[in-house]
Amino acid sequence: MPEQLLEPPDLEEAPLSSQELLPPAPPEGLDTALYRHDEREARADLRRQIAAMELALARLFGSAFPRKGIDFRVSGLGGPRVLSVDELEQVRDGLAGRIQDVRADLHEHAVVEEANRGLIERMTADPDAYKWVRVYNEDIGEPGCKNWHVKPRWGPLGMLMGWWRVKISSGCPLAEGLPPPDQPMPTKRQRRKRRRRHPRVQPPRPQPSAVVLDEKRGRGARRRARGDQPPQAPWGSFPLSEIAVFVGILLLVAGFFVAPPQGFVMIAVGLVLGSLAGLELTIREHFAGYRSHTLLLAAAVGVPIFGVLFVATKVPTPICIAAGLAAFAGSAWLFTNAFRRRSGGALFRLRG
Repeated sequence: MPEQLLEPPDLEEAPLSSQELLPPAPPEGLDTALYRHDEREARADLRRQIAAMELALARLFGSAFPRKGIDFRVSGLGGPRVLSVDELEQVRDGLAGRIQDVRADLHEHAVVEEANRGLIERMTADPDAYKWVRVYNEDIGEPGCKNWHVKPRWGPLGMLMGWWRVKISSGCPLAEGLPPPDQPMPTKRQRRKRRRRHPRVQPPRPQPSAVVLDEKRGRGARRRARGDQPPQAPWGSFPLSEIAVFVGILLLVAGFFVAPPQGFVMIAVGLVLGSLAGLELTIREHFAGYRSHTLLLAAAVGVPIFGVLFVATKVPTPICIAAGLAAFAGSAWLFTNAFRRRSGGALFRLRG
């Protein structure tokens, strides 16, 4: 019998409920970022990274001491509050960039300091090739005030003869206290006003004897004789100015018998030594109120200014002369006021 295919009956599909449209729940114990997000672990990890970077920055600071000019600050974001993950990442990235910059700066400092150490070795081996070169402790990354300086052995004479050496300083100078306040001496008019306002009432004194009168007269004579003497030099009785003048005369005379350019240098050094010796005595007497040298000191300021402008620059001659005259007038006014304060109100004094 032929087979007969029977068609299935039409079945209606049941409607899907709203719960069947949702995806199935994940198995228990599986914490995935798709279903669960917690920032606590991310913050803890970022804080650990920031702490490690701050420790590395502190170690770099310790290894760089006593170098200066390297920024080791760690700045926060805003005030005291709990930072978000993005802000913690910003702090971490800033610390990472700061560490790279500090390492680059330390590398540059190390290269420069090593070059300076080599320079000190070359200076010690051949001082003539590094005249007047000075290297400090700070240039090689060490604390203190020590320095290496290439100088002539006997001053100007050693410079002319080529006797150069490396002089190492003894260290930092000793600490000094504050200087006493500079109180100007009262003028005669101020002293008279003070006497008028506050007259002194003294009890009658007994008449001194002849011996006491003679002693007082001798004391007053010694005081007047002491006031007539010029002020003492800071170095005491050592004849430094006389030695400078003597050496200047010797160099000045010897410079005429030596071939140039050393002869010209010797003449110039002799003139400078003689001028400095006379200028030192002038300054000492003027600022002690013993004798006024206002015009000479003002010329010592105005003439070099005119000479420098006239020789070293292309300024017109009238402007150079005006600048020299202005410097002369201003310095003369200042020196006059200084002498008036030192001498008790006198504008000038030709004798002590």
